[in-house]
Amino acid sequence: MESSVLAGISETDFNPKHAVAWVEKQPEELQLWKPIFQELLLYAEKPKQSSGNACVKLYGFVEQCSKSPISALRNFAFAESTALRLFDFFMEWNEQDSHRSMRLVLDFLAYSISKNPISGVGDSIKAVILNTTISTITQQSSRPAVKSAMVALDYVIQKKLVYLCKVLDVYRDIHGLLLDKESLWDPVIAKIFAWMELHPVCPIAGKLLVTMFTSPWYEGSDVRHRSDAWHEFIYKGLQMDLGYLEPIKLYIFIPLFKADRINSLTYLDRLSSLQRLTVQDSNSWDLNSMLWLAMLEAAKKVGVVDEPGRGPEQKSNQTPAQLRADILESVLCHDSHEARSSAVSILIASPSTTKPYTAEALELLKQHLPSFHEDSNPKFRYDVLGHSRNMIKRIQNTVESLRREDERISRKASKAGLTKDIPKLPVEEDMNYQAEKHTVHQDNTISHLRSTVCQHENFVSWYVGFLKAELAPTVSYQRHITALKVMGFIIKTTQIQASNEAGTFELRNLLIDATWFRSILDLIMDPFDDVREAAASLAMLLSPGNYASGLQKQIHLLGRAPIEILQRFCRRADELARRTARADHSDGVARSFELLYRWTTDVEERMRIPFTVLSSLEAKLSAAERDLATAVLQAPVHGSFASLRYIWGSLSSTKYSELELRTLTELQDRTITCCHRIWRTVHHVLCDDSPEGHLPEELEEVDGLDTKDLLSYSFRAIHESSNLMRVIASNARSDRGRETLVPSRENFKAIGRLTFEELSNLRHRGAFTTVSQTFTTCCQLVKYFPTRSDDDFSLLDEWYQGALTCIHTQASTTRRSAGIPALIVGILSSNADYSSFKDVIRSLQDIGRRPAFASETDGSNLPQVHALNCIKDIFKSSHLSKRAEPYLTDCLQLAAISLKSEIWAIRNCGLLLLRSLIDCLFGTSESKTAIEAGWDGRSVKIPYHKFKALPALLVNLLEMGQQSVGVLIGSQTAESVFPALDIIRRAGPPEEFRDELYGMIAWYLGSSIWHVREIAARTLCSFLLKPGWLESVADLLNSSGTSANKLHGTLLTLKFLLERLAEVMPDQLSSCNIHAVLGLLAKLSDANKGNGTCSEARSVCVGVVNFLIQINSTRNQPETNLTTDPFNHMLSWVLKPSNSSDQTKPPSALLHERLGEASVRHALQKPNSRAGNMLKQTLTDALKCDINISCSMLESMSDIDGLQSKEVRANLVEAYIQVCLETDAPEPRTIALENLAELMDRTQRNGLGEELKYFPITELWADLTGKPMNPSLSDAIIRVSGPLLAVSILWFKGVAPRDRRHWLRSWGATMSDAGMAERTFDARMAAVSAMGSFAASIAPTLVVEQQQQQQQHHVDSAHLPWLLALYDALNDDDDEVRAAAALAAAPILANQRLVSVEAGPRLLRWLLACYGVVDEFRAHVACRLAGLIPSSDPSQSAAASVLLEDWTPAEAQLAQAMRFDDSLFIVEEQNLYIDEVREAHRWRDVYLSLPPLSSPSPSPSSSQGPNDNNSSPPSSPAIRATLSHWVLSGLRTLTRLAAAEGEEDGPPGWTSKPEVFAICARILVAGAALADADAEIRGELRRFRDQGAGAGVHGLLLGMCDGLDDE
Repeated sequence: MESSVLAGISETDFNPKHAVAWVEKQPEELQLWKPIFQELLLYAEKPKQSSGNACVKLYGFVEQCSKSPISALRNFAFAESTALRLFDFFMEWNEQDSHRSMRLVLDFLAYSISKNPISGVGDSIKAVILNTTISTITQQSSRPAVKSAMVALDYVIQKKLVYLCKVLDVYRDIHGLLLDKESLWDPVIAKIFAWMELHPVCPIAGKLLVTMFTSPWYEGSDVRHRSDAWHEFIYKGLQMDLGYLEPIKLYIFIPLFKADRINSLTYLDRLSSLQRLTVQDSNSWDLNSMLWLAMLEAAKKVGVVDEPGRGPEQKSNQTPAQLRADILESVLCHDSHEARSSAVSILIASPSTTKPYTAEALELLKQHLPSFHEDSNPKFRYDVLGHSRNMIKRIQNTVESLRREDERISRKASKAGLTKDIPKLPVEEDMNYQAEKHTVHQDNTISHLRSTVCQHENFVSWYVGFLKAELAPTVSYQRHITALKVMGFIIKTTQIQASNEAGTFELRNLLIDATWFRSILDLIMDPFDDVREAAASLAMLLSPGNYASGLQKQIHLLGRAPIEILQRFCRRADELARRTARADHSDGVARSFELLYRWTTDVEERMRIPFTVLSSLEAKLSAAERDLATAVLQAPVHGSFASLRYIWGSLSSTKYSELELRTLTELQDRTITCCHRIWRTVHHVLCDDSPEGHLPEELEEVDGLDTKDLLSYSFRAIHESSNLMRVIASNARSDRGRETLVPSRENFKAIGRLTFEELSNLRHRGAFTTVSQTFTTCCQLVKYFPTRSDDDFSLLDEWYQGALTCIHTQASTTRRSAGIPALIVGILSSNADYSSFKDVIRSLQDIGRRPAFASETDGSNLPQVHALNCIKDIFKSSHLSKRAEPYLTDCLQLAAISLKSEIWAIRNCGLLLLRSLIDCLFGTSESKTAIEAGWDGRSVKIPYHKFKALPALLVNLLEMGQQSVGVLIGSQTAESVFPALDIIRRAGPPEEFRDELYGMIAWYLGSSIWHVREIAARTLCSFLLKPGWLESVADLLNSSGTSANKLHGTLLTLKFLLERLAEVMPDQLSSCNIHAVLGLLAKLSDANKGNGTCSEARSVCVGVVNFLIQINSTRNQPETNLTTDPFNHMLSWVLKPSNSSDQTKPPSALLHERLGEASVRHALQKPNSRAGNMLKQTLTDALKCDINISCSMLESMSDIDGLQSKEVRANLVEAYIQVCLETDAPEPRTIALENLAELMDRTQRNGLGEELKYFPITELWADLTGKPMNPSLSDAIIRVSGPLLAVSILWFKGVAPRDRRHWLRSWGATMSDAGMAERTFDARMAAVSAMGSFAASIAPTLVVEQQQQQQQHHVDSAHLPWLLALYDALNDDDDEVRAAAALAAAPILANQRLVSVEAGPRLLRWLLACYGVVDEFRAHVACRLAGLIPSSDPSQSAAASVLLEDWTPAEAQLAQAMRFDDSLFIVEEQNLYIDEVREAHRWRDVYLSLPPLSSPSPSPSSSQGPNDNNSSPPSSPAIRATLSHWVLSGLRTLTRLAAAEGEEDGPPGWTSKPEVFAICARILVAGAALADADAEIRGELRRFRDQGAGAGVHGLLLGMCDGLDDE
């Protein structure tokens, strides 16, 4: 009976209550409850998929035992052993296989603690649980069950089984601390925060922290942590790792608001007062700001904080706090991506999806959504897309909800109105007042509802217009792709809603029109692949097979029949691709043919499309077979192959009749034949050993043909034909009986064999990458074509034998093994039983182990090379690496054996294999910084217990390096030792071999190879990251003896160890340890008297001392506190003359560099009267001795804090100027100027700029341009010009105003020239940095001038050139330059840290306010409207009349832009960021905002000055006349182009070209600005609008003509 009960535990009908009842009837001495309990535990320890409700059964059985009338059963249930066994079960299995029923175990433990009848047992259980959980969480225990420990501790605190004071007592006892309880909180909380680096632990760690923050300290007391303590704990936690911010927001802040709303709001207020993000003159994106925004996000998501502008509601404790619009706006335009992302979330998020947005929130969205779409940070744009989805859903739901509410109230009101005419009884008349009052309230409610709906609909109308404008040809990639993805979401979402609800509010009805369709088709030919894909996907959603009935009306609004538009689009795109052969054009053509196929509703017409494409392809192939050169230049084929590939995807998803299938089978056969034909045509090009430079002899004399044309034609043809074959073969998965198009066995064999042939012969890396994907697909699909009885071999067998033949016979080329590894990887990916993974990899290992001797081979036929490369690719494959793990140690051994080979090719392949295996061990997600830093002394990088043979292999590799003999000893040592050392350096040493490895690696410190000593020293650091490292270093120094190499290696170890300790264990660099290290170094002169010639050791020694001095100075401890002056001991040793008899060895440059750095630091510590002279003398001597040494010294000076004293600043400035004056060499002058610029910036930022006027700045500037110069020095001169000019302007009082204006204009011209798009990045960045330095210094005076001269509304116009250059930098192509320009503009814009796209318009508004009445600025506005940037030549006058001369007519601009470029590789524009249309609108707004002039010409003070020009400046009418003439001429040209004979514009027409579109937009935008005051321009605009509408001109251009008065 007992066995039957035990056997029934796994059954679903097992009932614990019945089991206990049965036990109660059995003899007590049998203790049958124990085996049942054990069996239940074993059953519960199985994975939850197989254990089912085992925890429920276990809990039920123990609980029933605790309630049993039998005392033995009760004693068993309440026994400490039972509780602890359950606790151990929970700790182990909740960590591995957590599920909800595990909580029942904790429930019983709580019951056992609180209700235990046995005295003291409950307290004992509680003590064990506390000790176990706290020791696990605080890493005092090796038990890796931290998640379970946190769950258990959180549970017992929440159930008030223990209080926080008890937790602190246990923690103090475990760690043996003597601190008071208040001081214990910091380490406890820090230990919990440290676990947040593990993502699975984050939720429960956050839950435990919230419990600790909100739970009482003592029983019966309300003492608990308040908000100020929360902040201290969370702030310190975030300091540990900024990556904790997101977990803090999700797992701490949101639960805190739910657990303690009042204190959470108090904490939010405290964070609001601490953050500096929204304060002017603040440049801090600090931890307080991060926490503030994160908490605001959490508060908004739980409904504690509401959007700005929400009307007052009934006050209560649950009323959300209101967020100020100005505060939120200041964050929305901040330059920090993280801050802006949080602000977007705060603005859009809501706990309710039907809650209306406020008018203020909608206005903020209008202002800032454009800048969000164009941000260059892909993560930020991804966040914006997610928020945009939520915004669209919320707006749609809000409008629908409000409309339904409006209808409900209206119906209710109308029903009430029907009863008004019914005679009232006297009693009823008394209720009239209340009824009328209710009616008024209803009317107000309806009015409010309709107003809110109108606000949302207006926003939607704006949003749709904004998205359409984002599709303009001139728009950047970021804006294109973001708008397309949002549109896809709109169409898909509203399509689903429309199918569910007939009356739904459809955003897509506003989106889809002729202009939108034209823009989408244009983008199908875009240069960026994902833009083409997104645009084609949108057009596909509208195809007849996809759209719902609600879209049919919108399709008819596209103008003419969409199918006609698509047919003409395909013809044009195909001709364009034929003329250029560019990959983007060919891909666009292919997608357009797929669109045409999907949009064609007539079956015959649809079937004709792929046959038309195929016929064209066959004609091109015939031409190529006759004359390849002509075909390359005139008939590219890759577009046709790609078209068939896209169409095939649509063909495969349709069912066909038998007749149609026969027709398609013919199409399939002909297509596969075409793939064979193109391979035969171009294989001689791609199979050459050096295909990139190969041009067959018969093609060398063809005009216009070069290697890149031939190679592009050949590669793209094979690339696209292989992709096409892969699509055809993939249809083998389809059921052959379901009337679908599938390849026959013969088709599949032909594809597979052709792919094998290509892969085994190709040498072009890009080609065999594509073909390998097709071959892998074929291998995986072989199972759908089982072997026939008459077949001797399956296809996999055939291919595997062929691959082995290639391994044994194919020559080892410069491509090493070409496609052979891809053949093996593809075959293994099939998971076939025969040629199994084990057999293949063993066979490859056997081939790789074969000995090879240099005397027996010329290196051209090495199967070992191919075998090793195959194994390497197996481990690199994401599909096979897991299956290969059991063979990793064997392959490590194989790689080690290969490193011993005599043949370099085998050793090299063995090293590559070893690197691949190391990547498998460590993974590839580790950053480069972490890889270079090495082990941190704590984390587990490699589970050595999993790879048990690895430690022994490491020992073997290191032993092999020690035993190397012969002429290859140097290379063999490096090749064998480096991988082993690298593994230990990154993962730390395995414990069981720690001592043995330590001794072997220490031996390599004496290697004769410098790099071996260096990597050995870095590796030895991983052994010494622990207390007691100093004794180990002392032993290494003592063991170096008279070996100079060993001393050098030991000192390198000390150097790297100190650097690593400063990063991961800074507490180990105490003053005591620093003194001890210096003491060890001081003894070297006595202990190593014979090593005076080892300059390398001495240079490392000086570097160590420099590092320690730098560490000491950062702690604000003067060097005099050290027990010895390090330089007194070190300089006497390192400068000691050589005792070696070998005087031919040159001195060490590295030693001289280190000595120079030490001398610089030493000089700056001398008394002030001597420091400057000593520093200058030291640098002067270095310049005469060795330029490289002086450069090293100057680089080391850049780290010195120049603000510590006036004397130090003066010494540094004088030294930098002295360097520039003393030498002609560009390199040291470049570094000196860069250092000088940074020092001057810091000095002026701290209000100490007046000190700089006493230095010979004028002499320096005159000297800079008269000596040899290289590009780096030129950039440095540009960089330093900003602070130099600022000092001259601010502090040189004797300079005449005219000279100052000349300086400013010349400098502004230089900045403008350096910021041109064709200049290098360094030059542009130097210019922006210079302008930033100048702006930071001069901005206060500009503001004062503006405030003092409010009547004239301007500041000195000599500043205008550099201010316009700064504005241009805000539109630079590079993110870093734009960010630096926005930072440079901040002092002018009230010191607000703005993102560049927001800084641009604000700077324009500032310029308008300062220079609105200055004709020079007004002329610049007119020039910018016409797309003209005047010359920056400082020799030219800056008068407005000069700016208005020689404008390039719009007709000439259009003619230049419309020239066709058919080159294969087009030259990319220098600036892909700037949007000419947006610029036109910006300058149009400035033009329309120009203030009216009170007189024909401004006063002299408002222009350049009375003596700047011989004639008075022109008045604004001249500016207007020049602009009007340019616009009028341009409008007539546009009208003439639109009316020209031939095909209409349409996609892709002449207005689809970005350059043409930009010029058209400038003409139309400027024309619209002038139209109100110029009837002639207004008439020309109308004529163009009418002519363009009939000629298919781009709808976005025609939209710029809207608003004209049609009188």
